[in-house]
Amino acid sequence: MQPEWEIWIDANLSPAIAKWLSDHTGFIVKSAYSLNLHGLSDPVVFQMAKESGKVIIISKDADFADLVNRLGSPPKLINIKVGNRSNRLLWEYIQSSIDEAISLLTTTEIEIVDIQ
Repeated sequence: MQPEWEIWIDANLSPAIAKWLSDHTGFIVKSAYSLNLHGLSDPVVFQMAKESGKVIIISKDADFADLVNRLGSPPKLINIKVGNRSNRLLWEYIQSSIDEAISLLTTTEIEIVDIQ
């Protein structure tokens, strides 16, 4: 059975993360590039995710946290707070925390989970 939540990977993260995350979690995970969102402003992406319903955005961009805090969810947010690193090192860094972060967002009223 497919999870009812969908995960969107912001344009500031590689589409490779979307593939690895989908393989790891079984969730439908889409990159900003596959959604054709990479040229749009954060407020527009936020509004599109809000209209889609059960969406979790994964981003390193503080703008999304500000939008969720100001406008509420959906979408919910996994806010990655780590400096620049290669795709592989970033995936290794978040892999140990991602399942718990997704679980918190999909089963509770929590709107933002920071991975730092």
